[in-house]
Amino acid sequence: MKRLVDALRGRPIDGFLTEEYREDDQRVGFWLSPLDGRQMLLAHRKLDGGIRVGAYKVNPSVLEDVAIPVIQRAIEHAMLLFLDELGRMELCSKPFEQAVRHAFDRGPSIIATASVAPLPFLTLLKRRRDVELIPLTPSNRDTVEEELEARLEALCAEDEQVRALQRQADRICELIVSGEAAPIDIEIQQAALREEIRRAFPDKQALYQLLYESRFRRLWQQFRGDAP
Repeated sequence: MKRLVDALRGRPIDGFLTEEYREDDQRVGFWLSPLDGRQMLLAHRKLDGGIRVGAYKVNPSVLEDVAIPVIQRAIEHAMLLFLDELGRMELCSKPFEQAVRHAFDRGPSIIATASVAPLPFLTLLKRRRDVELIPLTPSNRDTVEEELEARLEALCAEDEQVRALQRQADRICELIVSGEAAPIDIEIQQAALREEIRRAFPDKQALYQLLYESRFRRLWQQFRGDAP
């Protein structure tokens, strides 16, 4: 997430990162780091007060006084909202949950890291039809990073030709997720998108595979059970 944020500096992005707080090479807590440069202590092993989550105590006021305004600001002004992360610590605040839900309903495109734990709020988010799940593993991290950087750059692009291709891909995603379109109709749309990319970027044939093919395949597996 940090490398994606660094790659997109200067674009209309907002959000926050959760970073380790270390003392003597030992992790003792976590910082909440909004993309505007601030760094607030979210959790610490020896925090006075707070809410106990595992070995740490969480300061919910950091979520409510810092993270929520960042989310609200992003809804109004950003194209991309980074939420790193959505886990037990962050979700110990109900107002924070509500702000995240509002962002998913009304906000910009969201890039979030989320716990694999079966937390009820996260389970509901992951079942949404407008959410694409991308499992991260040690073996696919670099490939996913490259793909997401290219996709997010396309989302922020000022070039209308690139934006048009992105809208075309989004329509294909909607057809896959809805479950109402026949596979042959979706394949026709995908072939048309390949041809548009070939004409627009004749020297970048790998662009389709990088930007869209893996996305379509994941959505097929997520919402239809298998790849076409």
